[in-house]
Amino acid sequence: MSILNTPTHHPFPAFEIEQEEAGVERYIALPTPTMMRSTVLFGIPLKSFLTGDVVQDSTIQHYIDIAISEIEHELDLYITPVTFNERHDYSRHDFIWSFGRFKVNHGPILDVSKFQLTFNNGLAGGVPLVDIPLEFVHVQPQDQSVQLVPAQGVTISGLIVSIYSGLGFHAFNSQAISQWPGAINITYRSGFSAGQCPAMISGLIENLAAYKLLSIMGPLIFPHSSTSIGIDGTSQSVGTAGVAFLQNRLADLEKIINQQRESARSYYLKRFLVETI
Repeated sequence: MSILNTPTHHPFPAFEIEQEEAGVERYIALPTPTMMRSTVLFGIPLKSFLTGDVVQDSTIQHYIDIAISEIEHELDLYITPVTFNERHDYSRHDFIWSFGRFKVNHGPILDVSKFQLTFNNGLAGGVPLVDIPLEFVHVQPQDQSVQLVPAQGVTISGLIVSIYSGLGFHAFNSQAISQWPGAINITYRSGFSAGQCPAMISGLIENLAAYKLLSIMGPLIFPHSSTSIGIDGTSQSVGTAGVAFLQNRLADLEKIINQQRESARSYYLKRFLVETI
């Protein structure tokens, strides 16, 4: 009986096989309103100066959700696992000389659960022309690539025979067709498994959520920076650092967010790359 999916690769640390207990928390829980009140929002009076209304946990959670969505859109990093099904073009040259190597659209890859060849516009519940055993699927999670490699005890010739010996596929190959659009059908997961979200990514979510909340609600929390009172030629001024504090806090958060974004782009290979094919 074939395996149901390829071995799972956790995105961080890449390719790790064991982690020794050294008092380092590489993974922390996703931010919650309670957590944010005691960390990045600590000491900030989350109350409207005008109405006295207190910022509710549901409001903070709203900005956490927005921050997660922005990170997933900008960096193509999924905070919880997402299963994708994609179709890619078939190339006879790639399958023969490059072991069927191609890149999927989202990464890092957690695992692959389906690798099929179908030469029609959608399976529509039918049987694929070739359903490749997952023991032959080799995953490079960081660069989002998948290849076909012989399993243990199988020779290269055995791999070729086992994949291409079907009558239908043999008939297709005999037509000398070298390209076919959308013939490769692959199902895989990308994202961070439960309890495996790196501390930096969780911190980025937290800081981005705080930045968005304070940017919108800050003027309601700190509406005035100074007050002047004048009576019969005598004046008195009282100034507060509220607005200046808010501006400095937002500037600091912006710097931290940009640094964390750059770190994520570098480690998870989310920069623009130009490839020669």
